[in-house]
Amino acid sequence: MLSKTFSFNRGIMIQDLRSVGWVGIAYFLCLLFALPLQILMAYSRDGHYHHIFVKDSTSLFAISNAFQVFLLFLMPVLLSIFIFRYMQVKLSSDYMHSLPIKREAIYHLHVILGVLILLVPVLLTGFVLLILGSVMPLQELLSFQAIVEWVAWTSFFNIFVFIAGVFVAMLTGMSVLQGALIYIMLLFPAGISILVLMNLQFSLYGLSADYYLNKNVERLIPFVRVNELTHTSLTVLEFIGYLLFIIFFYLCSLWMYRNRNVEAATQAIAFRPLQPIFKYGVTFCTMLVGGLYFGATTNDAPGWIVFGYVTASIIGYFLAVMILEKSWRVFTKWKGYAIYTVFIIIFGFFVQMDVIGFEKNIPNVDDVHQVYFADTVHFLDDNEERYVDDYEREIRPSYFYKDESNIINIHSFHEQLIADKPFIRANNEETRLVAFGYELKNGERLVRQYRIPAEQYESLYKPIVESQEYKQNQNPVLAVDDISQLDRIALNVPQGGKRLVLTDPDEMNEFHQLLQSEIEEESYEESHEYRAPWAEVEYLWTNNKRIRSQWKKSYVQIEEWLDQKGLLDQARMTADDIAYAIVIKNDDHSSVYEYIHENNLDHTLESRDDTLRINDAKQLEQMLRTSNWSSQGTYIVAFYYHQHMYPDFQTFPDDEVPDFIKEQF
Repeated sequence: MLSKTFSFNRGIMIQDLRSVGWVGIAYFLCLLFALPLQILMAYSRDGHYHHIFVKDSTSLFAISNAFQVFLLFLMPVLLSIFIFRYMQVKLSSDYMHSLPIKREAIYHLHVILGVLILLVPVLLTGFVLLILGSVMPLQELLSFQAIVEWVAWTSFFNIFVFIAGVFVAMLTGMSVLQGALIYIMLLFPAGISILVLMNLQFSLYGLSADYYLNKNVERLIPFVRVNELTHTSLTVLEFIGYLLFIIFFYLCSLWMYRNRNVEAATQAIAFRPLQPIFKYGVTFCTMLVGGLYFGATTNDAPGWIVFGYVTASIIGYFLAVMILEKSWRVFTKWKGYAIYTVFIIIFGFFVQMDVIGFEKNIPNVDDVHQVYFADTVHFLDDNEERYVDDYEREIRPSYFYKDESNIINIHSFHEQLIADKPFIRANNEETRLVAFGYELKNGERLVRQYRIPAEQYESLYKPIVESQEYKQNQNPVLAVDDISQLDRIALNVPQGGKRLVLTDPDEMNEFHQLLQSEIEEESYEESHEYRAPWAEVEYLWTNNKRIRSQWKKSYVQIEEWLDQKGLLDQARMTADDIAYAIVIKNDDHSSVYEYIHENNLDHTLESRDDTLRINDAKQLEQMLRTSNWSSQGTYIVAFYYHQHMYPDFQTFPDDEVPDFIKEQF
């Protein structure tokens, strides 16, 4: 009996090798092309110092990285589909399970053989790399440790993807659907997180989806995590997580293989109790996609969001039923959708009513250690003051405030936004984001983000922006007292390519004092003007430490100092740098950039009859001083510089339009 069983096992293995052995051969050839061959080609062409050998990463995953990731998520999936292909065909399934072998033995045989087909090409490629490492002077790239690490992680993820594919193979009776469901399952944790958070943002006032999505949610996607192996190995926690998933998939697949009916072949979902999960899961996900699409394209219009939910959920529901029934005649089966609709309406009602008190939850001032205040949540986790890389260290602005008066002012601002929810939700004016992050004394954090009409809240912004702490946070140049090690100060003019570099210690010290004085005296209105700065200012130390600031048009003291030094023409655009300017009236009062695009002004402006052409130097200088980059304005001006003839479009504040322009129009 044992000999017969062994004979059957050997026959199954031989049959499997005949039917899926080509996957292993193709994988080995692809790996040879992706790694050893690429290294040989690069080395023979350019020698040891080819660019692939001097990247930041010395990992083998950095070579043909995209192709390696592609293979890691293609070959195991193909293998899982083909090695269990017999389960999706009734005749072959009947035959296989009529053999005098336990189902557990058949399952283990297929899985073990599949793992071996994937691992052998990896091990052989690793052996080839070891040979290359022994004859080529690439000690870091082809070290024993680097090769073992590559073999280990490649084998580990091959097993993970293959076992995940086996798990899906047990759930479905259709090979095509199996392939699609494998990738959907791998994307599901991150995908559903994004969909749920982005849709909750429509209903929960103050919720910042960006904050939660910034917390490395992309690392939940195996494709992304494998790509990051070029510079970051798996942490112990990540390794344990993937290992637990492998064990879970393996054991669940074994249980399903034991209990799966032969009749499940050709069925979309092999187990009847799981069919409602598939049906309503597809309905729910498509509903979220529809709501997100219409919300994003209609500026969060509630009516269109509901339309997106209803339309997409209907499509998703009947599509899922068609897949399950394998027929398009399913439109009479609407009762399930009606039940789903009732549950969604109840859930939506509780979310809108904010039964958990999310929207009005704000900490007491006495419990706050420090508060984050900015127009984005992206800097919330920036604990380091300096941005450090291999080339430079840049001192950046800080967005955390500890001064008691600032905490009180920011807290009051937040309270007002909560009270103004109906007004803000109904607002159709131009808006911008404002984010609050409270670091509490007990170590907890509360984060909220709103889109508000900023002009309506200038009185609340003003005491915060004009505070000394805010200016020091946003202008690191104020914290610089000693500039004895400063190498140079550069003023870069973005429009015309001009650049002034100060290297004399006395001149740098004078400029530094003036810039600090200008910033400290700056008002809220001046700090939020749309006028383009005269120049971008950059401090550079000998150790590559940098600070960036601006020379704004309101900084008159700096302009006078540069003029006295005879450096003004080098430091900013003047009328002498402009060939001419053309002004056109925006009669539609639409967005400046929309008006430019719709009328193709960058190509047609010079040939139009309804424009004003200006060549006078004094008028050009006046226009340079008052024009800005705002998106709203009655008059649009295009400056044509001598250096390049592509126009620089700007506009004017309505109360600062030069009289000579008003008179002509």
